[in-house]
Amino acid sequence: MSTYINPALASAGSRLGPGALTSAIVNEIRKGLQFAWSERAQILIELPMFAAFVLLLGPLIGQADQIATGTTTWRLDSETTSVMVVWFVPFSFFYMQVVKMFWRLLAEIQAGTIEQVFLSPLPSWLVVATGRVVAALIETTFVAAATFGIVSLFVPLSIDWSLAALVPLAAGVVAAIGVSLGVAGATLVWKRVQLVNDTLMVVVMLFSASALPLIAVPDWWATVGRFLPLTDVVGGLHLTLLADQSLTAWGTGGYLPLLLVSVTYLLAGIGAFTLGERTAKRRGTLGRY
Repeated sequence: MSTYINPALASAGSRLGPGALTSAIVNEIRKGLQFAWSERAQILIELPMFAAFVLLLGPLIGQADQIATGTTTWRLDSETTSVMVVWFVPFSFFYMQVVKMFWRLLAEIQAGTIEQVFLSPLPSWLVVATGRVVAALIETTFVAAATFGIVSLFVPLSIDWSLAALVPLAAGVVAAIGVSLGVAGATLVWKRVQLVNDTLMVVVMLFSASALPLIAVPDWWATVGRFLPLTDVVGGLHLTLLADQSLTAWGTGGYLPLLLVSVTYLLAGIGAFTLGERTAKRRGTLGRY
């Protein structure tokens, strides 16, 4: 069964005023929050695992030689655990935005309500992004705060909070939105792309670690990591929150790499979503699962 989109509705955004557009955005945010609230039990179940991950892996950072020789000393260390917490914040948002974007879109396809996305006066990619990003920010804030609180019970954390950290955090949000839109475009066409999501999470997680000075990686690893969405974000957060340094123009975590990578992923994500949308409409499979 093919999906028909009324051209008059599809172009309604050009005739509606700011009030109607604001209402459309608020409605999409409300939908995203409702979907996030329906998953509250899952997040609460995952929360102890997030804290355990930081506590168990933190003491092993920087001990590659000891691990290789079997002389590892496992102890909770404030410095390495703080590094893990700083790395965990942008990655948790990336997870909340990208993975849960896929599941929300898939749920709408299965429920037969996906066509509503394309009847909004807003561009379809903006509807999809808006409907998820606010919920992801709230979820990440809760998870990060709870993880910080749990970990702090076991080891003191030495993190100097700074407003300068908002720059890499904002860049991470923009990049994650772009990646999630790319995944959403693929979901519209192929539907079952969960394995792609899982692989993407592992790749981003491993390569973003190259920005941490406590982890030694090959040169090619560090070079590839600079093209991925979170490496410079993690580097910028390390400079501002742990090393008490200012962001520079270039270098890992610099202003220009942050801007270039985040905007590139956003534009690529918009393009991929638009291409996926057009392909699904042409095939008549937009709402078919």
